[in-house]
This record gives sequence, C-alpha cells and structure tokens, in this order.
Amino acid sequence: MPSGALHRVVYMSTAVGVLRAEELDRIYLRANSANTQAGITGLMLFYEGVFLHLLEGPAAGVSSLMERIRRDRRHSNLIVLEAGRAEERMFADTPLRFVAARNLTGREKQAFTDLRKAVSARPALLGPPAPGADNGLGDFIASF
Repeated sequence: MPSGALHRVVYMSTAVGVLRAEELDRIYLRANSANTQAGITGLMLFYEGVFLHLLEGPAAGVSSLMERIRRDRRHSNLIVLEAGRAEERMFADTPLRFVAARNLTGREKQAFTDLRKAVSARPALLGPPAPGADNGLGDFIASF
C-alpha cells in the first residue's frame, strides 16, 4: 500500500443522464481495480441519480482521483462534504464498497434523501457547517 498521511474526501454529485445497472457495475469494477493499485479504499452509494462517495488513502492518491472525478463528464454538481486528514480508515476491508439503490433498505433510502436535502440547503447558508455539524453524514456513512 502506498505510504503517506491518510486523507479522506466525501462528496455528492449528480449523474449526468441515466446510468443503467450495467454502467454502474462497469464503473465499480474499474474503480475497484484502480483503488487497489492506489491504496485507496472507500464507499460509493448511488440512489435516485445521486452519488455519495467516500475516498480514503494517501493524500496524493486521493487528490489525483478527485481531479479525475471532477473531469468525468458523468458527474455534475459535485459538492465536497468533507475533506482532510483521517486517523483511520472507515472501509479498510475493501477497495470500494458499492451500494446501489436496489440494495438500500427503506430506512437507508430515507436517510440518503434527508442527507441530500440537507446538503442542497447548505449552499444557501453562509460558510461551511459548524464543527461537528455534519448533517448526519458521519452516522449515515458509518451504517455501511
């Protein structure tokens, strides 16, 4: 695994167009392979056309991956929810845990919808959320 301080980024983005299950599976397989090589682990959720993605690994690797994601034409409205140094990995057991809508429980779908609404309201506020005010992001991610 590449060395370097552990860094974590969590973002939401909107898919451009309709992504079918087969395309999501291809995205997952490519990302899983690339993450393994780069020493990156994380979580990718997709529900109602919105991605929630957590990336963790060496700062340089996470930064490089985020730049590729920002240029990826399948994403729009990318909003970074959290970025910075991490003490430990949340998803150390897998390069990329992928959870598609078909695998979310009703409670998880509602929590994702609530989180998306809270994130959508955030740009209307001045500045970032107060320290510790993560709109339920930490608890939601930890549930996976």
